Amino acid sequence: MSSGSLIWGILALASGIFVCAYGNVLFRFVLAVLGFVIGFSVVMWIAGPSPSALMFAVGVVAGGILAAIGYAMFKLALYIAGGILGIVIVLTVLGLVGIGGSNLGVFGWILVVAGAGAGGFFGRRLGNLVFVFATALAGAYLVILGMANLFAVGIEGDNPVKMLVAGFPLVLFLTIALISGLAQHQAMRARQRLLH
Repeated sequence: MSSGSLIWGILALASGIFVCAYGNVLFRFVLAVLGFVIGFSVVMWIAGPSPSALMFAVGVVAGGILAAIGYAMFKLALYIAGGILGIVIVLTVLGLVGIGGSNLGVFGWILVVAGAGAGGFFGRRLGNLVFVFATALAGAYLVILGMANLFAVGIEGDNPVKMLVAGFPLVLFLTIALISGLAQHQAMRARQRLLH
């Protein structure tokens, strides 16, 4: 296992657990965490399997910048949560039909962008439930990515779009998402009862 896979695996797993547990309650911080993960992972992807210390520093800076942007974009939270929901659903469906990684192509990326747009459009209509759905699915996806990179448990960690093709990763993803969604929904209802 390369140092890049180890660091990316730990980052994805820790971020996924945070998003699954606190997504609905601390959505502003979830946006910051997701921004950091995206910025850091793009730099690590560009750096290759054995990144230098300078590339780690650049990854942390890029992640920090995107984290600050994500944190500041809280006013668009319903649209962003809907977009996240749409992206995860499209990536899951693409993985299930066997399209992913280098095979994603222009059509796949168009579907991902369309999923983000449709999710953002309908996110406002789902209201606060969109936070629960989006963070449960995104958090579960990050947990599976982290496990793939750390433990190689029958999951294609180097191909995040195709990782849900096999039965075990798909069942694990759905189980984590369901548990996270139900827990967050219960917490949201309890908070609403306390406020009224």
